[in-house]
Amino acid sequence: MNNKNSNGLKGLGPLGWLLQVITGVFLIFFLGIHLYLANIDFGHPIRFFTAVLENLHNGYWLAFYIVFTYIVLYHGLNGVRGILYDRFDSQKSRALIKYSLSV
Repeated sequence: MNNKNSNGLKGLGPLGWLLQVITGVFLIFFLGIHLYLANIDFGHPIRFFTAVLENLHNGYWLAFYIVFTYIVLYHGLNGVRGILYDRFDSQKSRALIKYSLSV
């Protein structure tokens, strides 16, 4: 019996796959802004670091960095979960993987 969903993904399911794609699109946007600021606008790591520390006092930039960090974390852990689900098919191992990544 084939355990694959209609979209070809075994473990994530349609909602997990959709969230993976959505966070991937947002990562392109957030990473683009981050790389622009780090390499073009400031040019030097020390000036960039100082600007980031100053921007953390601004509510908009603080929200930007919090959302960016959350999206990177979710996208990475969801990708690892998908890879491990493809590797380990048993329900027991999937429950262990889900618990391990949620902690």
